[in-house]
Formats: sequence, structure tokens, C-alpha cells
Amino acid sequence: MTQTTNGTLTTTNTQTIDTTAPKTKKPRIPKLFIDAGSTRTKFYLDKISESYQSVAREFNDSYELPTGYLGVFTKGKKGYAIGDSALSLSGGKLHEGYSDDNKIKLLSIWIIGALTTHPTFLFKVMKKQKTGLIEIDLELAILSLSNHRKKEIEKQFSDIVFTFDEREFKINIANYSFYPEGYGAACAAKKWLKTKKLKDKRFHVLDLGGGTLTLTPYSNLNGVPRGSNQNAVSGAGVMAITEFFGNEATKGDTGGNIYHLSRLKETLEASEIIDNNYSAQIFLGDTEQELGDRLYSGLETWTRQLIGVREILRDIKQITRRGERVFLTGGGFAIETIKYFIQNYLGSSPLIVPLDNPQDVNITGIK
Repeated sequence: MTQTTNGTLTTTNTQTIDTTAPKTKKPRIPKLFIDAGSTRTKFYLDKISESYQSVAREFNDSYELPTGYLGVFTKGKKGYAIGDSALSLSGGKLHEGYSDDNKIKLLSIWIIGALTTHPTFLFKVMKKQKTGLIEIDLELAILSLSNHRKKEIEKQFSDIVFTFDEREFKINIANYSFYPEGYGAACAAKKWLKTKKLKDKRFHVLDLGGGTLTLTPYSNLNGVPRGSNQNAVSGAGVMAITEFFGNEATKGDTGGNIYHLSRLKETLEASEIIDNNYSAQIFLGDTEQELGDRLYSGLETWTRQLIGVREILRDIKQITRRGERVFLTGGGFAIETIKYFIQNYLGSSPLIVPLDNPQDVNITGIK
């Protein structure tokens, strides 16, 4: 309070000003979860789960690639088309995920394939930055049985520079981590047990993928599931089932019909159980043929001729006799007839639990 010359009193308001600089939030680094499988590459990024067929078509620099296609990009002097785009184009060299160690050798291509087939991620970035090289920091989580090949894998994402939709991108891997295949399913299984208020100390995950059948035991005593003694049978996945199905389908008089592997795979994926019978309908021209009995024979042959498959299924019978639960995951269990066959093979035990969305949960279940 102050006094003026005429003797009146006035009040002075004082205000303290905070000169502390406001805290700036660190930008969130997006995290890409990727499972480069033998037949399909699955990924989760920016709250979206997607997948594409594990095929890549490679072109030399003289080939003019179409623009505006998802999964079409250039890297160095070579062009690439991934998944459906690879199958819709002709020419070039076709690489498939299950052959020539391509799951590891082409890991950088599968990563770029995930980014360029994602429906929104790169387009959002392009909208924010109109010109110039776009650099993106990315965390990477790899689901793989090959984490013992760490140096080879690191080399694949040491230099990820590519052009997509006429824009150039550089991906900087801020950090990365490995998860065993089936780990996301184990997290989902643990959550299922908690929801049911069950106190299982141990459980198992049976993962039927495109190329591999894997059985993994998990401890359920700590905060996260801990796996051990993984039993993986390479070459025993859905591709093998498709081949056994094809062998059975071509036995005897087929009326001159030729069953292409791709059509048989589509037929297998769409097959169903109707009144406890196997139904697998294939269209040949204007006619429709039922191959349900051939599919059942193919599944029986798969369990009989592949020793690793027979041993894993035998082990599961012993596991359930001990009172331990087995959770089913992987794209194979998204096919109704395969799930039905294996559950019946194992005696329809209540301890055999199919997980929801088995084709995606290995990615989406990770916490």
C-alpha cells in the first residue's frame, strides 16, 4: 500500500511471474511388432494389426513400377512388390518366405513391406512433412525362433532407406527386442487364466503356423510368462497339411481335374465342419467338387507320416493327463477343420483351449 501527495492511500497488486521453461514431452516413438512367417508376415503398428503373404517380387532398375500401390517400393537400385502386389505383377524374381532362409535374409524387405502395406502410417507422416527425406524413428519387436542369429538380424535393419509413393524414407531403429514365437499367445493365455480366476502354475502353447508346429511350456508364477524347452518341428505347418491334402485329392480318378496348390490352399482355409463332417468345396470352372473326405485323409497322413507332429501330439496327451492346460494359437487354428481334427485327435479334453483370434494373437497379445 502506498500514500499519494494528496494523502490518499492506493493499493498496489504485485504478481509473481514463473520463468521456469515448460517441460516438453518427448515425442512418442512408434513400435512395430513383426512376425515374418513362412507363409504370412504379421505385424502390429499404430493400433492396427495387419498381415500379408510372405512373397516379394524383385525387379531391376529398368522396370517401371506402378505408383499408388500398397506394398510397392524401391530400395537402392531395385524395386520390390510385396504380398498381393507381388502376386498381381509379372516378371522379376519371386522370393518366398519359406525358402532359401528368406525369413532372415529378407528381413529388411519384410519390415518395409509392413510399413508400406499399413493403410495409414506412412501417409500420416507424408501429410505432416510435404518435402524432403522423411526420417522415422522406430522401435522394433521381432517374433522369431532365430534370435540366436542376432548379428545377421541386426545387419538387416542397419540401413533401411526406401522410396514409396514417390517419397524417400529413412528408418532409424531406436531400439529392438526379440520375443519367441507364441509369446503373445502366452500373454493372452495368462490373461485368460486370470479372468477365469484359475491358479495354473504352468501351461503350454501349441502354435501351428504356416511352416512350423511348435509346443512351448510356460511358467505362470511371475508377472510375465516364462517359456522353456521349446519343441519346434520345421516343415510341419499349414503348408505341409496343404500338400498332404493335395496328394490325397489327386489320388484315383479325378476326372481330368488338376488341383493347383494355391486353389487347394484357398479351399483348405474356407473348409468347415457341417454336422460333424468335413466339407472342403473347390470350384473348377462352373462345377463344384466336394473334397472333405480327401481333406480328412490328408490330416490323418500329416499326423502319421511326420514323426515330429506325432510326437508333439503324443506329448500333449501326457500333458493333459497331468492336468496341465494347452492353449492353441497360430493361423492353422483359424481354420475350422484343422482345429476340429486336432481337438478330436487329442480326445476333446477341456484342458485344450483354443485362443480367440489365433491368427493374430501372437502379435496382439504381447504386453
